[in-house]
Amino acid sequence: MTNSSPTVETLLELGFEDRPPVLQVPPSMRWMVPQGHQSPLVSVCYKFADFDLVASPTLNSFNVPVVGLTGYRGDDRSLSIIEGQIPFNLRTTSEAAAWISFTLRSHRSELQPLPDWFIEGEGHWDLVWSVIEGREAYERRRAYEACPKCHIERDYARVLRRNLLGELSWLGEEAGITFSFDGRVLSIGTDQRVHELVAYGNSWPSSYRVIVSPESKLPARFTSWRVEISVFEGFVSFDRLRLGPCEPVE
Repeated sequence: MTNSSPTVETLLELGFEDRPPVLQVPPSMRWMVPQGHQSPLVSVCYKFADFDLVASPTLNSFNVPVVGLTGYRGDDRSLSIIEGQIPFNLRTTSEAAAWISFTLRSHRSELQPLPDWFIEGEGHWDLVWSVIEGREAYERRRAYEACPKCHIERDYARVLRRNLLGELSWLGEEAGITFSFDGRVLSIGTDQRVHELVAYGNSWPSSYRVIVSPESKLPARFTSWRVEISVFEGFVSFDRLRLGPCEPVE
C-alpha cells in the first residue's frame, strides 16, 4: 500500500483486508458516522461478525503518528462506537495482535466471536506493558509481583506495630529480626519474643533476617484494611515502608 505505515502492512499479514469498509448500520443511523470512516484515504479492514474494524494511519492529540481503530455497530435505536489507537510502527503480527486486543479490551463482548489471533494477542500483553511503562519499569513491576509477600488485617497490623515499636525503643544498637511465612502464619522473631499472625498469600521460599535499629521507622497509619509485608530488592517492607536491609536465612 502507498502512504501506509509498518503497522498497516503488518495488519495485512494478520488477516486485515485492503478494501473500503462496509458500513453495517441501518440507513437511519448512518448520518451519525463520520464520512472519513466510510471512505478513509488509506485503511485496512477486518470483518467481525456484524461490523468492519477499520485501521487507518492518523495523528494523535500530540501530533504523533499512530494507527486509529474505529468500528460502528448499530440498529434502528442505537449506535455503538468502537475506537482506539495503536503504535504506528508495529512490525510483527504478535505485537499487532497484542496491541489490538489490549486497546479494545473494554469492547471484548462486542467483538464475539473472537478470531484466534485476538485470543493469542491477549497472551502477549507483556509486549504492550513494556512499551507503556518503559522496559525498566515493566521489569521492576513484574519482579515486585513475584517477590515474597503476604497480607495481614489492619487490626493485627496495628498490634504488631505497637509491639515492634516497644521492642525497637529498647535497642541500644543494631539488631536482627527474622520474618518468615508458611502460607498461613507470619512469624516475626526478635530477641525478646516471636510474634505470630494469621496472614494471606503464598508461602515464602525462605526466612529473611532484617537489620533494624532504634532509628528504624514503622508506618504511622494504615490506609488499607489489608496491610502488606514484602521482601523486595534486598529490603523487608511493612506497608511499603522499608524496615531495613535483609538477607535470606535457612
